Order: sequence, then structure tokens, then C-alpha cells
Amino acid sequence: MEWVKMKRYCFLIVLLAIGLSSAAQRSPFINAQYLGGVIMPHREGMEALKNKPVNGVELEVGLHLHGNEDWHVAYDYPMTGFGLHYSNLGYKDVLGYAAGFYGFIEVPLKRWSDFELMYRLTSGLTYVSEVFSVEDNPLNVAVSTHANYLFHTGLRARYWMSPETALGLGAGLTHYSNGAISKPNKGLNQINIALGITHYLSGQYDAYQGMRRPLVYDSEHEFYLLGVGGWTDLDKGFTDPDNPGNYGGTNQTYFTGGVSLGWNYRYAGMRKVGLSFDGFYNRSFNWSWWDGNFYDRNLTKWQMTRLGIGINHEFFMKRLSILIGAGVYVKQTPEIEGLVSKSKEWMYERLGFRYYFIKNAFLNVSVKAYGFKAETVEFGVGFSLNNMYE
Repeated sequence: MEWVKMKRYCFLIVLLAIGLSSAAQRSPFINAQYLGGVIMPHREGMEALKNKPVNGVELEVGLHLHGNEDWHVAYDYPMTGFGLHYSNLGYKDVLGYAAGFYGFIEVPLKRWSDFELMYRLTSGLTYVSEVFSVEDNPLNVAVSTHANYLFHTGLRARYWMSPETALGLGAGLTHYSNGAISKPNKGLNQINIALGITHYLSGQYDAYQGMRRPLVYDSEHEFYLLGVGGWTDLDKGFTDPDNPGNYGGTNQTYFTGGVSLGWNYRYAGMRKVGLSFDGFYNRSFNWSWWDGNFYDRNLTKWQMTRLGIGINHEFFMKRLSILIGAGVYVKQTPEIEGLVSKSKEWMYERLGFRYYFIKNAFLNVSVKAYGFKAETVEFGVGFSLNNMYE
């Protein structure tokens, strides 16, 4: 039944891509690739998850963009589309398999007459079949929910055997995580290689040789106000590497929220950099893990609030923006003697997406982390005084 559903989804994606490409006069293509790799334990207690090599497949449909939008030119006529993903994760009994869908973009780093080197970014959702369970699966400290975020970054090289068909070789990092909405959530990292074949359904690769038109833009300033909300879980307290089932916890989720006042400057065609003044509230900070137990710290709302200053960079593609940011705290949670708290965390990171659904308002989805370990997923709405997508 699952295979039948997958074939239906693949068929619908192919029809959608072909239809859009015909309407926009862009070059549609298909790509199929084999994935190989290994699980890379990146935190204490994950060594047992590196069992056997990882194998998988991906099937993609996409468009090679012709340059009828300024962002096509800014990113040197990229390739973008949708794909289906399957991976056995290398440990059937503990990790199971992952199956999902994603969107991707490939931006050229260098193109030659019959060879190209691309930077690749993938973002989507995936289903992981085996998750953490105290009774049934205590070894899986990486994943505690079936639904997870799928992220990949890496390089892709292609040799064009003909103007329509190419062989591809890629390498990169693939990550699965639920954004800390449920814990344990150490996440899964894979180092992957990809071997594939790409074929144009219409058009050809050599049409893109030497394509470049001037991109005219004005340097602009943007001021915005963003409000976000989300939720998080408490880590169940992995305490004994020799006894992975030793967990405890409150089995509750806690509200998180935040407000950002930001400024951006457009310094290139489709790039902007800026600063933000950020406030974060996390209800779970009222609890602390120490010596095998959770303690109620009886904090006030102000004590559970942190303030920070962030530096942010955005790549935008008309209405859609990819955000990468980092900041330092200027107001921290209090240190309580004898209890492990968040007061030693001095910085934070953000990775997210923003979409301007109207001229001066955007939707935000981002992951806030410390040390690249997710703290919460942020969902919100922002208001801009001067958007830059037009």
C-alpha cells in the first residue's frame, strides 16, 4: 500500500512540474540518484547507532530557470524542484527507515562546456519508522517522533554526456530532527554520497552557456517586527551510557515565544544582512535536571526570559527568504546553586524560512538552537516597513 501511494505522489509531482514548466517556458528535468553513506554520531550516547552503511534512493523533478526573474539571474540560473526520499538508516531494528519529500535548489559555483559544479540545499519532511521508547527502543536517543524535518547541504558535480543527459556525483550532510518538540532529540546526521543521472524533458544544458544579463538593484534598508511561538519538551535525562533506558521526565510540553525587532540592509542582488534585538521566553526553564530528578525552580516569567542581539543573513528568492543567524545573550536565566540550568548558554543560532504573503507581512518558520542542538521550533508572523522582494 505504501508503494502504491508513493507512485501516485511521484506521478502527481511529475505532472505538476511539466505543467508549470510549459506555462513558464522553463526547462523541466528529472533526476534519479542512489544514496550511500554512514551515520555520524555527534553527541555522547549515540555511538551505538552507527551500525551498518546507509543506503537510499531519491527521485526528483525540477526546472532549470531561464532568468525571467531577477533572482534567477542573481543565483546564476539555478535548478530547483521537488523530490521523494527513502533511506534505510543502517540500523533496521533501532532506527528503521526514513521516507519523505522535499524541495531543493542547486546554485552553480562554476559551469564549463560539458561540466558543472553546484551547491545544493534541500529542505523537507520525512517519516522515521522507529522512534525512542523507554520499554521497546531505548537505544534510539536520536529520534522520538515519527515526523521529522529533513535537511541536506552539499556539493553536486555533473558531466553532460549530451546536451540532454548528465551523470552526477555528489557529497554532503543530511540531518533529521523534530526541532525539540519532543525529546530525546539528539538528531541524526549522515555523511552521504550520491550517484545519479539527470535528463531534460525539454531544452538542453548548452543553452545555459554564457547566459548572463546585468542585474540592477538599489541598496535598501528594511525594518521589521517579528513575533513567534512554539513548544518544546524536556530532555528525559540520559544519565548512564551503560544503561540507555535510564530516563525520567515530566512527560509534558512547554510554551516558547519570542519577539524580534530587526534591521536589514540589501548589499547584493538577492542578499541582505542585518541585526536583531531578540527576546525569548521558555516555560521549560522552570524545570531543571539534577542527580536523576527534575526540580521545579519556581522562576518568574521575567526570569524565564532571555534577551539577545543577533546578526542575520538572508538569501531571498522574490517572496521566499532563507535565514541564517547567530546571536549572544545580554540577559540570561539565573544560576541556582546545585541545579543544572540554561545560564551557561551564552549564544544562540537560527535557521529558518520567511515568506512574504503580502507586501509588508511575512510568515516565519525557524529553528532556534544552542551549539547546533535544537531548543524549539518558532512559528510566527512579521511586519516589514520596506520589503525587498520586488
